[in-house]
Amino acid sequence: MSMEPSGPPRRKPGVEIALNRPIADTEADLVAALKAGDRTVVGALMDRHGEALMRYLVGILRDREPAEDAFQDTWVRVMEKSHRLWPGEPFAPWLFRVARNRAYDLLRRRRRQGHEVPVEPAGPAGQEAALEADLRRARVARAMAAVGPLQREVLTLRFHLERSYDEAAAILGVPLGTLKSRLKRAVEQFAEAYGKEKKRS
Repeated sequence: MSMEPSGPPRRKPGVEIALNRPIADTEADLVAALKAGDRTVVGALMDRHGEALMRYLVGILRDREPAEDAFQDTWVRVMEKSHRLWPGEPFAPWLFRVARNRAYDLLRRRRRQGHEVPVEPAGPAGQEAALEADLRRARVARAMAAVGPLQREVLTLRFHLERSYDEAAAILGVPLGTLKSRLKRAVEQFAEAYGKEKKRS
């Protein structure tokens, strides 16, 4: 199964009711309304963060279906737990931490159940350049699978989602120096895994 998400994630009933109202202009207004109990603002927050959040979850879980489950559960928990946001606390890092906790819960459960996520190359291409691109994407997917969830997570945040060092550190809840060290190790591990994949193919 490809790591690349396609199409909007499925929505659970608890989230669906909150998606039909564009209201406040600023994120601070949206978060304040959410904390006051107005769940109809979730749609606007999802419009702002949903695409990046889904890519982040697929990066951790390597499978569209559990990533969609984690995505839905994240927004349900956002509606239930928004009162835990401190006044003035940025919403996005908190949102991604909620999603991260859910993703790792699912990952541990899938491991206990013996699940392995298949990594498949894209379909056959008619032209040489397209075929090489398919092979490269397959190598990247297998290399990402080889480095482990913590490494996939930091690589996804920094390079796929293009989060700054400060933003990535805030999402992971680690000091900036720890984030940079973790990223360095992740890049080294990915480079080694990718090199092995190139030799195989």
